[in-house]
Amino acid sequence: MAETLWELSHVTLGRGSAPRLNDVSLTLCDGVTAVIGPSGAGKTSLLNLLVGFERPDAGAMTQRISASDERLPLAWVPPDFGLWPHLTVRQHLETVRPEQIYSPEIDELLSAFNLDRLATVSVGRLSQGERSRLAVARALACDPLVLVMDEPLVHVDPASLDHYWRTISEHCVSRETALVFSTHAPDVVLREASRVVCLDAGRVSFDGTVDSLYASPPSREVARLLGPSNWFDAKETANWLPDREVSNQPVCIRPSQLELAPSSNGSGLRVHRSRRVGTLIETEVEHEPTHDRRTLVHRPGDGPLTEGTRVLLRLCLLLLACLVWSGCQSSEAGPQLPVTNSRTLKMPADGSSVPAPRSLTVSEEGELYVLDNAGRVLVYDNTGELTREWRMPEYDVGRPEGVCILDDGTVAVADTHYHRIVVFSNTGDVLRMFGEHGEEAGQFIYPVAITKDDSGHLYVAEYGGNDRIQKFTTSGEFITTFGSFGTDEGQFQRPSGVVWLGGLVYIADAINNRVHVYSDDGEYRETIVDAARENSVSVNYPYDIALGPDASLFLVEYGAGRVTQIDTEGNLLGRHGSVGRGKGQFYTPWGITVDRQGRVFVADTGNHRTVELSL
Repeated sequence: MAETLWELSHVTLGRGSAPRLNDVSLTLCDGVTAVIGPSGAGKTSLLNLLVGFERPDAGAMTQRISASDERLPLAWVPPDFGLWPHLTVRQHLETVRPEQIYSPEIDELLSAFNLDRLATVSVGRLSQGERSRLAVARALACDPLVLVMDEPLVHVDPASLDHYWRTISEHCVSRETALVFSTHAPDVVLREASRVVCLDAGRVSFDGTVDSLYASPPSREVARLLGPSNWFDAKETANWLPDREVSNQPVCIRPSQLELAPSSNGSGLRVHRSRRVGTLIETEVEHEPTHDRRTLVHRPGDGPLTEGTRVLLRLCLLLLACLVWSGCQSSEAGPQLPVTNSRTLKMPADGSSVPAPRSLTVSEEGELYVLDNAGRVLVYDNTGELTREWRMPEYDVGRPEGVCILDDGTVAVADTHYHRIVVFSNTGDVLRMFGEHGEEAGQFIYPVAITKDDSGHLYVAEYGGNDRIQKFTTSGEFITTFGSFGTDEGQFQRPSGVVWLGGLVYIADAINNRVHVYSDDGEYRETIVDAARENSVSVNYPYDIALGPDASLFLVEYGAGRVTQIDTEGNLLGRHGSVGRGKGQFYTPWGITVDRQGRVFVADTGNHRTVELSL
């Protein structure tokens, strides 16, 4: 059970017809909570109440932060930074940690926020960006149980933000510090927070997980707080989304869900203009029968579309919106895996950012291969030291999501958004590629997972509306295909993990919350896990599957933030983890692998780390 930090009941701040906070009721737990909303919504007022800078004019607020003899209960980064004009940069950190004036921790914080060269400079000579970094560094130096930050790093160079936020996140995880912060930056919320509180005109317009807000916002206005979206009122869906089930509810389609595909008929949709906007495409489309026009923000595909092109709107299932948290509850109970030790393998920086792992596998020699979302292949030795790395041939459109070591020691990577398999030497030289974009045999939409059998045959799982498993020779010659898109028996919605064992192929069917079994010649055998079936093991978006040395199966659950071990009949053997950013927790984990010693490696994607579990 997560710890409750604050309880607010019908709190109002300010008097008159437009109070700054109006009848706010919230329960804030530990973890990472973002407070968002338009300017003037009440974000600063709420944080002022939490830190005791102001008191409610009506209602009740209770602070429940645990007492500690060794650590401050609370640290605050106010919007004006609250710096001391008579002190130097270094003295700010020394003042809050007098017992560690000569501690390397102070030097590390100064270096992490690029303040080491300014250590002897007084506040009056600092820029706004330098002051904002100092305010955050001082707050971390306080080592509080709870950290509250009002729009931190707002004046900092955008190119450096990822690095500074990674420092904050790693500190909070390592010290088990709860974090509450306000921001106007959707990318920061999506990357750093697990829970979000939305304010508008002093009232709470949303309170829940970041992922549920991203997937199912209550209104068009709230949807915009987490970035671009395509909002369709109920009456618009028949024209623009004819293949979608009829509903009287509005629909929010995020750019990551939407692809515009050229088509000979296009269902009456014609492109007027199209342009690239960062990593997305913005296209103005006309529905010719009604002459209605709207601008859609969508996945890049092959780039902007030519004027006059007729298109289809292709929906891709949402991947982010699958965390299920109820208030401050932890994950489902059950037999626990006997984890004797765990450690974190840090991801190397890529410029000013720290990428996140997506997929991993272990070689016969015990080397760990990790794919990250910067388009890199990282190789760690048996002790966890990074020994080498290389880039994918291309990675601007999207990043790879599956990796497998072949019998000859070469490395096969599912180059997801380039619709192909790339085979490298174990030092990163490209040896060959196979596959192209398409739905025919040997073609791919989005290849996402890859494994091999004892004969060297490859099995590639793909999603994107053509969800299936394809079998190839080692050289890439097509053999057969099995499975299809859907929810019926043996069908898939994002088959995101695949392993082979004794003539059988075990497939993690992520969106359907199932594990299927096929023979390796393509015959459907059974479904051993189905969350919708009575008496089945419950899983929440099983994003990958791995084979243990004892022939058991390990699942990593993107939605539940945990590792689940089952036998080949689907019986539960044990679980480990819950959703979060602390020790023993995972946040949107994508990948899992197990070595010959039974060590489990998890791509803890949302926490930008790889976790090793010893059983």
